[in-house]
Amino acid sequence: MYKLKPITERVARMREKYRNTQPEICTSRYRLVTEFYMQNPDLTGILKRAKNFKHICEHIAIRIDEGEVIVGAQSAKYRAAALYPENSIHWLLEELKNDFISTRDIDPYIISQEDKEYILSTGDFWLKECMSAKTDAYIPEGYLPYIGNGITMFGPKHQAISPVGHFCANYDKAIRKGFAAIKAEAEAKIAELEEKGIYGDSINRYNFYRAISIVCDGMIILTKRYAKLAEELAAKETDPVRKKELEAMADTLNWVMEKPCRTFHDALQTLFMYQTCMCLDANMHGISFGRVDQYLGDFYEADLAAGRITPEYAQELMDLFYLKVAEMNKPWSYGATMSNPGYTSGQLMTLGGVKPDGTDATNAVTFMMLQSSGRLLLHDPPQALRIHKGTPHELWEAAIETTKLAGGVPTFENDDVIIPALMSRGHTLESARNYCLIGCVEPAGTGNEWPACGGIGVDTYFNLANILILAINDGYNPMPGRYGEPPRRERCGLPTGYLYEMETFDDVLHAFRTQMEFFVKWFASCINAFEYVAREVLPQPVISATMDGCMEKGMDVMYGGAAYNSTGIAGIAIGNVVSSLGVIKHCVYDKKICTAHELYDALMNNWKGYE
Repeated sequence: MYKLKPITERVARMREKYRNTQPEICTSRYRLVTEFYMQNPDLTGILKRAKNFKHICEHIAIRIDEGEVIVGAQSAKYRAAALYPENSIHWLLEELKNDFISTRDIDPYIISQEDKEYILSTGDFWLKECMSAKTDAYIPEGYLPYIGNGITMFGPKHQAISPVGHFCANYDKAIRKGFAAIKAEAEAKIAELEEKGIYGDSINRYNFYRAISIVCDGMIILTKRYAKLAEELAAKETDPVRKKELEAMADTLNWVMEKPCRTFHDALQTLFMYQTCMCLDANMHGISFGRVDQYLGDFYEADLAAGRITPEYAQELMDLFYLKVAEMNKPWSYGATMSNPGYTSGQLMTLGGVKPDGTDATNAVTFMMLQSSGRLLLHDPPQALRIHKGTPHELWEAAIETTKLAGGVPTFENDDVIIPALMSRGHTLESARNYCLIGCVEPAGTGNEWPACGGIGVDTYFNLANILILAINDGYNPMPGRYGEPPRRERCGLPTGYLYEMETFDDVLHAFRTQMEFFVKWFASCINAFEYVAREVLPQPVISATMDGCMEKGMDVMYGGAAYNSTGIAGIAIGNVVSSLGVIKHCVYDKKICTAHELYDALMNNWKGYE
């Protein structure tokens, strides 16, 4: 029978601290980014982003809280959230002006008067500089008459509230290769291009490699700053046990990110520090950890065999790692928070599955991850368990007991279905077997794919239910808008007629298909317009440093540098549409329980008088 082990006193204290601390807004990152952008208007593109990131790494406030072993943070205060004005600023300014962000009923944030005043005093700069504003100008003019359709989420302005997200960087490369080697590789490419001559589009590769070298420096600098802080704390520590722990932390932090990891502690710290760096860079949106047990399993077994670690301390480190991930959050607008509450950031972890040769991949760390989930009972980080025909009985039992306790953590993802699906999308068998789940449990490559399944956050949502409404209402949508705005009076879709004019069910399906194809076209067009701007305004060199394909091509992930590139539409309300079409077919055309006009009138009156 699967049993949970007790958590240590330290973990219990830190979990209690997490549960009882109301999140704040920290302006440490915001101030540094604002300062850099204002002082460097001459810089553009990937070099601007790389140098901005290094500036953050050199100056961001750092902290090692009491009892911490795994360190790193994107904020100067515990459980505080960083701000990302490069993406969008309008919603934040509006919520700060009337203190709504601190008083709202869902996910309120504490913010000091000084910080509030600083943001408001610099907000006008970001209103013109942020990616959302720059995207507004590029939305296709032909789409504008159809804004407010309730199907696509693009509006007349204030696009791109969130960055591109929902991906998995190559953490394994960060752990096993280190950023000194990645920097050396980039420097060699730079020297080669300079020797040959930087002709034609090779200037793009040249600037890409320069950016990679810069961000590698930044990540190493930041980690060594933490090492120095750990050394200073160790020198002052009077408790011999904690003193020894801080000295070990300093040793790890002086080594990792720069060099290949040596131990389980090294690997776990690198995993979290690389995540911290991506969040500091500007991408705290569904960044998923991928196959954590596969990154860490052999390090744990080697440490155990060599007597460098005990199972109890390794489990405590895993618990502390989970609490660090849970601590991270990003403020959303109130409208977005309504559908995604809980100060969550979607940093999904994958466990289980198969190895590249198809054999079962379960290891000791797989069970350690379930132990952390089952005992800490955190909604962050979410977990996805890959299952297959060879999944051990013991893992099934542990996962089922965990999800009973943690309420859907982990989810269960079927290798026997997902691996063939990924191969049909172009992945090799080996790559497909190494898949992970990202964001809202979307299957993707681990460290080799730029799927952008989340698009630009909520803007990827495609509302199929409203397609049906427009299809049977001649292109008009009587439903309220995105955040409760009144319905648009003008037609915002194609004139496909009214339900009571449709003589057959095939007429209904034709109207639905016509609207759907029309809006899929505009959805793809608007996303393409966004990506045209985003790749120049917010490239992603910190991610590209490890993502398979980018160093080989000399291309950022935003330009298609990853080995695999794809996208996706989040088809919302598929079940509702199927049920609704079934009701129309059954009631009107098959059984003739009511006329099409009666059903239409009932729907338009929200069923009042038609119960």
